[in-house]
Amino acid sequence: MKVRKPADMTRVLSKKGFIAVPSKKKNHHIFYYLTIDGITTDIYTYFSHGKDSSDCGKGLMGEIKKQLRFDSANDCDNFFECTLTKEAYIEKLKKKGEI
Repeated sequence: MKVRKPADMTRVLSKKGFIAVPSKKKNHHIFYYLTIDGITTDIYTYFSHGKDSSDCGKGLMGEIKKQLRFDSANDCDNFFECTLTKEAYIEKLKKKGEI
């Protein structure tokens, strides 16, 4: 999977229906939960926004792929490159019984 900047990824998540929720712990994490029609789902990922946050490499991208419940690295890349629409992502999740 492609290495990505957290700021670019959070921008895409926000455009595709994820809401930002700061961690209740003081650890610089911000959680992003998928919301559909105003309902928050249990599908989420999170990023560190501390001063030392760096690009998301292949290992971290693999974890994000699992958290967002993608079947393939290609689907995950397409999601963040915006060739996989929010509607198509939600449809994939519905077909898998995730939502």
